[in-house]
Amino acid sequence: MLAIGIDWATRTHVAVLMTKPGEVLARVTFDDTYEGYLHLLDRIRAYAAELKTDEVAFAIERKDLRLVDFLLANNFTGYLIDPNRMEGYRLRYCSSGAKSDDRDSFVLADVLMKDRDQLTPIKTESDAIQRLKMLLADRAGFVTDKVVMTGRLQTCLREYYPAALELFADVTGLTALAFLEAYPTLERTKNLDDQTLRDFLKAHHALTRKRMQSMLAALVKPAIPVPAVIVEVKHKTMLGLVAQLQAVQKIIDRCDADIRAALAENPETKRFDGLPGAGPIVSGTLYVIFGDDRTRFVNADEVQSYVGTAPRTIQSGESRLVGFRFRCHRDYRAVITRWAFSSLRQAQWARRYYNQKRREGKTHYHALRCLANTLLKIAFTIWKHQTEYDENRYLAQIARHRMSNDSLADIRGHFQPPTQEA
Repeated sequence: MLAIGIDWATRTHVAVLMTKPGEVLARVTFDDTYEGYLHLLDRIRAYAAELKTDEVAFAIERKDLRLVDFLLANNFTGYLIDPNRMEGYRLRYCSSGAKSDDRDSFVLADVLMKDRDQLTPIKTESDAIQRLKMLLADRAGFVTDKVVMTGRLQTCLREYYPAALELFADVTGLTALAFLEAYPTLERTKNLDDQTLRDFLKAHHALTRKRMQSMLAALVKPAIPVPAVIVEVKHKTMLGLVAQLQAVQKIIDRCDADIRAALAENPETKRFDGLPGAGPIVSGTLYVIFGDDRTRFVNADEVQSYVGTAPRTIQSGESRLVGFRFRCHRDYRAVITRWAFSSLRQAQWARRYYNQKRREGKTHYHALRCLANTLLKIAFTIWKHQTEYDENRYLAQIARHRMSNDSLADIRGHFQPPTQEA
């Protein structure tokens, strides 16, 4: 077997080749270009001339690289080693856990040589999964940008135009951004009469009597005087932030439309549509998590650990510590936790389960993670058995489970030995 450990970087990569554990056959430094890939391929073939392609394997810490696609296309077997696990592997060879490109490539190759049977091969994902994964990742990035710019906009308005924060519950809404663009200062609103405001709200499909009354009350409220120099500078900053938010929102809307189109073409994602609180983002995320390979996860516990909703348990002797799981896919955990929150409004059993966890003393987010674990169990069953969600069937299973537990409790109570009186 020829084991190849690859430490990736932005411009250059380092690969270590070995045929025996601990013995470096060759160390190759190559650029992240097609010529660099061909150089690595030539070196591999030079040392693997008498080996079959399935006897040549490589290990790497990321699989979303063009290098990985290139090596897989040449029929080499790839193995993904999570960066979190690499911390432990480094300690095998150096007690300090020191990190360098050469050292990491050696560790990857040696681990592949010794622990290949414990590693999971990299499998090529379908175009549908790759498309959804990229769309969801891009959307999440732009949503993060929107959150950052929203905070900057709110801070800017507090400095010179606090009345605007009282006009709209969400200053990043399309109507709010259009109003700030048309009336960037409080002085500009002095000439805003009832009819003009009514026409503005009607043009943006946001006209209601309650909104009209609240906005008029906020505009006539006495305001703290702000120096003209602050208004002059800050209103230009605010207009720049408004333009950025409008552009980001257009990109998010485009991502949402592309995600919906991708879901409509895939029958696998429709299995998750009936889940309480599940929208296009949740359905797409669940499909990306599970994939098309039904053997990827053996049970729901593996899914919960991968997503990060399950706690991390450390037990030694009589000591047992249960804590928050930090090493996981945090973007997936955020989506699944928001899904649990959305399910509270659509499923009574979800609300009862959440309330039960709160009565047990758990915090809001802890209770949501517990509910997310339950939802992931249901999603795992749907994916594993290629079925669909049936709430009546699920409620019947809950009822049978409770009846079984009650019966066991009665039996235990019946056969308990009588207490001895003093």
